[in-house]
Amino acid sequence: MAHGGPEVDRRLRWAGCLNVRDLGGLPTNDGHRIRSGALIRSDSPHWLSEQGMAAVRAVPVRLVLDLRSADEVERDPSPFVDSTAYRLLPLIDPSREHERDPDDERSHPATYIGSLRRNRERIAAAVAEIADAPDGAVLVHCHSGKDRTGIVVALVLRMAGVDPEHIAVDYALSAQCLQERSDQWLAAIDDERERAREREMARTDPETMVEFLHALDEQYGGVESYLLDIGVSPERLDRLRERLLDQVD
Repeated sequence: MAHGGPEVDRRLRWAGCLNVRDLGGLPTNDGHRIRSGALIRSDSPHWLSEQGMAAVRAVPVRLVLDLRSADEVERDPSPFVDSTAYRLLPLIDPSREHERDPDDERSHPATYIGSLRRNRERIAAAVAEIADAPDGAVLVHCHSGKDRTGIVVALVLRMAGVDPEHIAVDYALSAQCLQERSDQWLAAIDDERERAREREMARTDPETMVEFLHALDEQYGGVESYLLDIGVSPERLDRLRERLLDQVD
């Protein structure tokens, strides 16, 4: 596949975090672009230094959407937990994890597609939060900012009309951004098989995202059909597009 896309560095330097990007500038199929400062993705802000926190406040971020589990948040509390902008919305529904079939989900795309089925209520709630957020930046994050965040970001960007290959190029940046931290984790693992498994989990190949979005189209009739089916209202989808898209003269 061609790995084209806008040649612009959208990474944000938030000291402590490694995987922070403003999705602004990504083009849509109808001539718009994603509005700068509207949607930011990141790894968990618990890594932020004081300098990094100051950078977040300077944006400013109006909604922090934390997709981590309650256990993760207890272990690594968010620095925004006491803010009115903070929403904890675990993307993974633990009551439905028993439905996961490891044999059917041996690849990242298959796992992502399985998540669309198992976690539909959580995904609907996450999209609604983004659509209903106050004017300003929405920060979406999980732990590393690549899988759970990748799913939600891909859905809202696709809903805004961004081409799958542009979404895939952005998705692929996560492994590059997280390389330093991944190398440290891998160096601490003694078992070679476990190290190989973790190395595979750290990958964010662009083909993964293209395959996921293609499967979404095949199985659900496209992102709008999927989001409507899981309960996101047409009015919210309109608001989502309006908040994400720059206006074209």
